[in-house]
Amino acid sequence: MDITKLDKEQNKAKEKDLKYEKQNYIKYLLDYSSDFQIILDGEGKIIRVNQAFEEITGKKKEELIGRLIYELIPEEIITKLRDDLIKKKRLKNIEINVNRPEKKPLVCEFSGVASTSNKIGTIIYLSGRDVATERRKSQQDLLELNESLEKKIIKKTEELRKVQHQLIQSEKLSMIGELVAGVAHEIKNPLATISLIVQHLENKSADNYQTEKLKAIQRNIDRIDKIIYDSLNFSHPPCFNFGYHNVNEILDRLEPILKHFLPENIKIIRRYDSKLPQGWFDPDRLEQVFLNLISNAIQAMKEGGELYITTSFDPVRKGIIIKFEDTGIGFPEVNIEKIFKLFFTTFKKGTGLGLPICQNIIRDHKGNILVESKLGKGTIFTIFLPLEKRKEKKREGR
Repeated sequence: MDITKLDKEQNKAKEKDLKYEKQNYIKYLLDYSSDFQIILDGEGKIIRVNQAFEEITGKKKEELIGRLIYELIPEEIITKLRDDLIKKKRLKNIEINVNRPEKKPLVCEFSGVASTSNKIGTIIYLSGRDVATERRKSQQDLLELNESLEKKIIKKTEELRKVQHQLIQSEKLSMIGELVAGVAHEIKNPLATISLIVQHLENKSADNYQTEKLKAIQRNIDRIDKIIYDSLNFSHPPCFNFGYHNVNEILDRLEPILKHFLPENIKIIRRYDSKLPQGWFDPDRLEQVFLNLISNAIQAMKEGGELYITTSFDPVRKGIIIKFEDTGIGFPEVNIEKIFKLFFTTFKKGTGLGLPICQNIIRDHKGNILVESKLGKGTIFTIFLPLEKRKEKKREGR
């Protein structure tokens, strides 16, 4: 066989294969396009449709091919579309309502081209998409975005209000602090003088009745002095001195103090976690909190009882839990919400400042303090202190 003739035959075979592959590729693109594709003849008869068009019409290819498109798109629209395409050869983004059996018409956006030849006549190629659904989806997306933005705005507005409230409260507390400090200074000096005079008269007096009255005056002077001290602590809290400390050791520091004022009929039962990790605490301020809670428990157990002090580590929240559980008189549930409010107290000699000061100290440690109580059954104060591990220069030097 002639080599030249063989080469020509091989090239023709390749061209045929390429043409076949090209047709298959075009068929694949048409069939699986997300946009619907329609091929019509000049009379509006359907020659070919893809899966997307089957889905929007609810009809199979076999039902559509060979039928006129007029059942789905009015004839006058197709006629105008065909005429415009023949004149302009190409049209883009024309909105047309597609009628669907037993469904609402669908607003679609069409683009198309037309070709005309003597052999096959006019062929119209239409490509379209469901813009109504897209618009609804866009509107829904916009609505959801608006709702999300609205929620975020409400949240941020609420946060700003809280910050504003905190700033106002901080400013008020600062002003109150200055006022309290000034008043406390003016009261403490004459109060000290009165106390000295009372002590002098008490030492000189031989009259028991008079001595008792002087002691009563001295007790009230001491109470006024405590109110002044607590007020100054609340309005001008002392500077904090944080470091890495063990809560068990801070509680043990109270032992010498407790020996002097713990009644014989009250027993303290310690349940300390021996493996308690260190945390970022101010030991002096925590000692003040613990002493206040123990003092409250003692006052609630006039007839005697037991105070359970428990420490444990919370691995989930990564912090220390300290519980003070007494077997005292407790208090009604209605008082639980008031217990940390300024000047609220359930004790006759209380100032109503001790627990608010404790709460502030715990908050400065980024922790929280909770209370549970039942009348006649006792009270539980639960403190949570996060470990708050931080990189500190002081720690490196240890």
